[in-house]
Amino acid sequence: MFSKTEAAYKILKEAKKPLHVAEIVKIAITKKMIKTKGKTPESTLAVDLLLENRRKDKQGIKTRFVKIGSGTWGLTEWK
Repeated sequence: MFSKTEAAYKILKEAKKPLHVAEIVKIAITKKMIKTKGKTPESTLAVDLLLENRRKDKQGIKTRFVKIGSGTWGLTEWK
């Protein structure tokens, strides 16, 4: 099992393209990378990605994720 953000990073790295949080969650659950008990895992993942970015920004550390559009995320390393 991975944390939701670690699973998202691995999925995006493998996909090599931005994905919507719903697609990331679907892949993570299908590949048994995460377990979810909540009713809105997509929302939870979106918040987790935002919070990780805020935390790393505050610490002066390069963020891993970049928001491309509404609910769609990519990796900063692609820039």
